[in-house]
Amino acid sequence: MARKFNFDLFRLNIVDLIDLFMPDQSSLIRSDEDIVKLLEIACSSEFDKEQETYTAKFKWSLRYFSDYKDLIPDRRMLSAVLARSILEKDGLIVTDDGISEGSSASNPPLASTMIVFFDLKRHLVAVEHSGELSQVSWKDHIEKIFDDVSLSLGKASTIKLEPVPEKHEIIGLFKSFDRITRIKATLRIPNPELTRYTQNLFDDLKASNVREYTQDMKNPGGLSKEENARPFATAVLAQQGYKTGDVQMEGYRNDDFEKVISGSNASRGAINSLKQFVRGLNANAKAKETKKALFEIAKEIDRIHPLDPQADNE
Repeated sequence: MARKFNFDLFRLNIVDLIDLFMPDQSSLIRSDEDIVKLLEIACSSEFDKEQETYTAKFKWSLRYFSDYKDLIPDRRMLSAVLARSILEKDGLIVTDDGISEGSSASNPPLASTMIVFFDLKRHLVAVEHSGELSQVSWKDHIEKIFDDVSLSLGKASTIKLEPVPEKHEIIGLFKSFDRITRIKATLRIPNPELTRYTQNLFDDLKASNVREYTQDMKNPGGLSKEENARPFATAVLAQQGYKTGDVQMEGYRNDDFEKVISGSNASRGAINSLKQFVRGLNANAKAKETKKALFEIAKEIDRIHPLDPQADNE
């Protein structure tokens, strides 16, 4: 039976580094072409990252950069394959005389992989949900690769991936409080998909040249829950993934005081295309089949994370 292709959704955030030696605008990542160049170079072996644990040694690599701009020019998509190779691993080893503990290495090393799709039109990233890699620190290591590439290019910006919460998760939580007394979040505002709820907040921060903004709004008597007010705009930006870390909310529901942390789990999408076909897009797939699979991925991205997170909830 055909296996579905499942993916987790992340926001692509451009984050500026604090570096006194690269202050000019040319060292900042701002355009999609800057992102394309970074991703393409990241798929070179010189940027592989090694990881050591108590029982194993791994190598993280990006390979097979693909740009599908000729297939779907109005929805530019890129892809790359993230791999974790097992260089050494401790465990039980069977010998002629019995079984003993030791370290084993193979050459070439075996690897687990996941394919990553970059939707440049919406600055969203669909990361294959892999049983082997999704539960380990893949995000830390792909971001370390991005950091190294940025430095090699003389850039004072890098790329970070932030989970896009389940549809209405943060907004629904915000609205569920009868009286919300606190909302705390750190927002990242480059390249936002602006809506009527976030335009004013974005314009304010842009005019002030602010790209990362920590808000800790409190009022024991209750913050405004109006959709044109700052607390709700904060919830919407966080819902869209323009944040770093979790969102904290406190308040009263049914006369009980509650403190809730939200926003760390990514939305899950699924398409019916054969999983092995999607993973093999960079190999020898026909253009018509590839285009169909990419459209399915884009359609599923839009379904699980609509452009306006309130549009289908009104």
